[in-house]
Amino acid sequence: MAVAVLIGPAQANPTSTTASPATRTSIKVALDDNYPPFSFRDSEGAHMGMLQELWALWSERTGVAVELVGTDLSLAVKMVEQGKADVIDTIFRTPARDRTLDFSAPYAKLDVPIYFNADLSGITGPASLRGYTVGVKNGDACIDWLNDHGIISISRYPSFASLIDAAIHQDILVFCIDDPSARYFLTKYGIQDRFRFTEPLYNGELHWAVRKGDTALRALITEGFNRITPEERRAIEDRWYGRKITGVLDANRLALLSKILIPVLILGVATLAWNAILRRQVAAKTESLRDAVAALSVSEEQFRTIFDNVNDAIFIHDLDSTVILQVNRRMVEMYRLGDYPVAALDIGMLSSGIAPYTLDDAAAWVRKAASGQSQIFEWHARTLDGELFWVEISMRRAALDGNDRRLLVVVRDISERKSAQERMEFLSHHDPLTLLPNRLLVQDRAAQAIARSERNGRMVALLACDLDQFRAVNDSLGHSVGDLLLRAVAERLKTCVRDTDTVSRPGGDEFLLLLSGLADTDSVVETVASLHEALTAPFDIDGNELTITLSTGIAMTPTDGADFQTLLKNADTALHHAKSSGRNTHRFFAEAMNVEAVAHLSTRSGLRRALERGEFLVQYQPQVNLDSGLVIGAEALVRWNHPERGMIPPGAFIPIAEDSGLIVPIGEWVLRESCRQAAQWQSAGLSLTVAVNLSARQLQRPDLADTVVAALADSGLDPLFLELELTESMLIENTDIVLANIRKVKALGVQLSIDDFGTGYSNLAYIGQLAVDKLKIDRSFIADLCSNHDSARITAAVIQMAHSLNLTAVAEGVEDHGTLDQLRHLRCDVAQGYLLGRPGSADVVERMARQTSVFPVPAI
Repeated sequence: MAVAVLIGPAQANPTSTTASPATRTSIKVALDDNYPPFSFRDSEGAHMGMLQELWALWSERTGVAVELVGTDLSLAVKMVEQGKADVIDTIFRTPARDRTLDFSAPYAKLDVPIYFNADLSGITGPASLRGYTVGVKNGDACIDWLNDHGIISISRYPSFASLIDAAIHQDILVFCIDDPSARYFLTKYGIQDRFRFTEPLYNGELHWAVRKGDTALRALITEGFNRITPEERRAIEDRWYGRKITGVLDANRLALLSKILIPVLILGVATLAWNAILRRQVAAKTESLRDAVAALSVSEEQFRTIFDNVNDAIFIHDLDSTVILQVNRRMVEMYRLGDYPVAALDIGMLSSGIAPYTLDDAAAWVRKAASGQSQIFEWHARTLDGELFWVEISMRRAALDGNDRRLLVVVRDISERKSAQERMEFLSHHDPLTLLPNRLLVQDRAAQAIARSERNGRMVALLACDLDQFRAVNDSLGHSVGDLLLRAVAERLKTCVRDTDTVSRPGGDEFLLLLSGLADTDSVVETVASLHEALTAPFDIDGNELTITLSTGIAMTPTDGADFQTLLKNADTALHHAKSSGRNTHRFFAEAMNVEAVAHLSTRSGLRRALERGEFLVQYQPQVNLDSGLVIGAEALVRWNHPERGMIPPGAFIPIAEDSGLIVPIGEWVLRESCRQAAQWQSAGLSLTVAVNLSARQLQRPDLADTVVAALADSGLDPLFLELELTESMLIENTDIVLANIRKVKALGVQLSIDDFGTGYSNLAYIGQLAVDKLKIDRSFIADLCSNHDSARITAAVIQMAHSLNLTAVAEGVEDHGTLDQLRHLRCDVAQGYLLGRPGSADVVERMARQTSVFPVPAI
């Protein structure tokens, strides 16, 4: 692969040193400092490369001083975007970068292939990369290309040098790198034969760029480069690229050719030996004995040259005496034989000695080869000083020196390939982040544990564990901190179980624990207690003190299942109940949970169809002014009239709708229907406000204000007669998003009220900022108003606070005359409840609103 530098045409007078049209006296150029031959640093850290010379010449032509800032490319991009640098160089053009930068015409084209370890095969393009982790330089355009082609397993490195170093140490087996930089580093380290490369994935183009819209600077730089002649550019390129040498095979082709020629050479060795024997026989029958001996001498010299210079170890083994007769130089090096006598060696000394790699095992392979069957097999070998390594042995019977009782043995060191295979095998059964067993491995261990438990009468427990509120760590501190936390949690969990148990991470923030050989459930409870205790102490992660809790679901054999899949399903069900119970706890599976889970799924499926079939309806509960006794509005309450199950209470389907996200379309329908009804009341001469509850999911959606605007516009309702109810808990979750949405809605002229006030943790500052109109006192205080002194004091305090903030105080859950009288005594403004009117149709509310008073209004 070659790099072609594209040079723009020179101006009519390129060497003119007339003053630049720009008013600038200096510019700062940020560029990648690890991108040879364009830009890099020498051993002492000095900046050098083709672009260093080119920008120096540009400065000479324009009279504008240039400061080169060599850094990581991603940091260079940020410097230009943030105005800390004027120009960025050595950058590929991408759609994302086009949004913030104006690019020059390309000045260099270069190939971008995939390089891979020479022991691998079948790496040809995007499809062949699946299953591998691809090394890339952080910020490289190759990342976008790989993601666009479905390759998401990527390991990022800060520089090309660190990327090459990782490849050398086999931390990665495949990597994406620009061809000029790859050749520079591979040649520099003398390791060209250790890697191969694919056809180019794409052809990249190098540009310089300025901030979007800075046309004056772009024009200045372009004019400066136009003053540099093509000859001057070519001289700089020749200085850094060097001149091409033709007729030489590159390292990859040479390595491939050597692998093809080695078997041929070995066969040639045998052929030459056989020819030598024939020559001896012919020479005995002819008068030219001297010529034959001379020819034989030449043949032996050729044989020895080839024998000692092939890259594989070779030795000749005598089948009768079992002695090793001869070894080549590579054999001495590979097994570290030194001056040890070859005749004193035996195969047992050169083997690990651990079955199936013992002297007896070796003898079995020798017998097969002696029978005339060529053998190729892997072997765990040992150097003479005791170090173990892996080899591939090719063994065949041969006739040498007139004796056909010889074995020609070729040995190839495959330690690196074996290490890569073992790593791939490990990762196929382990989580790459925590190195814990993955689901595949824990499933296999579970099957074995269940089989043993059936024989010995013991129990097996599967614990499904989930970290509570882990997503908040990722969202606030980033995924790198989240990954470190997962590793730390994994280490603590392992300390809580026995060596015979398994801690697994199937993914995300979930862990599976397999406990085997249990006598009863008490030991499971003890383990769970240990888990919770282990997580009590805070984690110090990257300078952050983090506290995390655990929710656990437990399923056990034989009562909860006799196979892994059943245990996992039931443990997950129990985990769901632990989460629903407030988190940081555990639950054992019970069959009733399955019944509830089936009912949950049935309700969830029914909810999806209910909107389409028009099964929902809105009932209205009147709200009464406590001074006049008049109905002044109504709260809209959604009901589900199921065709088979009848009227389903809200508590049976609202939580499921919230959990599934279906509350959003249901809430929008209720809002539109309520606005339509309030507009109809207005047309009938009734100024009734309709109060609609908002869900947390609705309040967090960016299109909430648009939804309210559409409902008001479609119905023609005056915004003053729409009241949106929020709960206290909404004000402490995703505060920025919630506050922004509330302000938008309030700006429409809609009234706001806080529902269930007194049960949460409202920040009173928010209430003032949001210009809330009403506070609804929670029904738990109203129910105990006449019997609980604390409830009475809290209610009185809320009413006083509401009045001091010019807010309307609303009591809900009024069900008796004593409570009503007490609320009127405390000067509460509005009330609702069964005493004043049950939820019903809009017609009922309309009839009540036309009455003089809902209740007698005695003077206070």
